[in-house]
Amino acid sequence: MNHDSDDAASERAELHFLAALVDELMRKLHMAGVLNQAQLNEIEDAVAKRVGNVPRAW
Repeated sequence: MNHDSDDAASERAELHFLAALVDELMRKLHMAGVLNQAQLNEIEDAVAKRVGNVPRAW
């Protein structure tokens, strides 16, 4: 069994879980009126810059 590929798959699954968790949290904060759409976009922009990705639009 290849531990490197198992580790990579496990890490990828964990990252997908965390991304979905954050997405759901941000969606709930928006629905509850805690954050508006502009604030969600600001958060998305800041995170995208940190990780070198293109931000998604909320």
